[in-house]
Amino acid sequence: MRRRSALLQTAVCLTVAASLAAAVAQAQPVRPAGKPKVTEVVTDHLKIRYENEVGAKPGGLVSFVVEIVPRPGLHVYAPGAADYQVINLALDPQARLKPRPLQYPASEIYHFQPLDERIPVYQKPFTLTLDGVVQQAAEPLAVTGRLDYQACDDRVCFAPASVSLSWTVPLGASVN
Repeated sequence: MRRRSALLQTAVCLTVAASLAAAVAQAQPVRPAGKPKVTEVVTDHLKIRYENEVGAKPGGLVSFVVEIVPRPGLHVYAPGAADYQVINLALDPQARLKPRPLQYPASEIYHFQPLDERIPVYQKPFTLTLDGVVQQAAEPLAVTGRLDYQACDDRVCFAPASVSLSWTVPLGASVN
């Protein structure tokens, strides 16, 4: 009887472990096979890099990750910066993709001495991540979006800028 109980417990544990593994696998972004295709955009204020091909499975998670490097002496605004344009990564509406809230990294406080302001900013390299859930579909998704920001130095704030970005999301890509 003990042996049967032990076997039953083992079977239940294996079933639960398999279910958890399947749930975790579905929640993780899928990476396309092969060498990543990276796009680099350089503006007067920032260097922007991102993989423009990100894999996903229908019903799965896809992550749009953008690496940003402000030029020396410049900063862009982080969440909590009142009266300034906070950097933002936004996707154009896509019926087959439901974006989640943008994930911001920790910022630092910049002291703007002329106005004695303390403002949350990014002035060192940082990464923005925007996840989304892919709806059921058979063909790859073409996703477009933009990075909106305002850059400043210690004397002047430049006009707000917007950079167009685009991704291809091949569905059912293999995991790397």
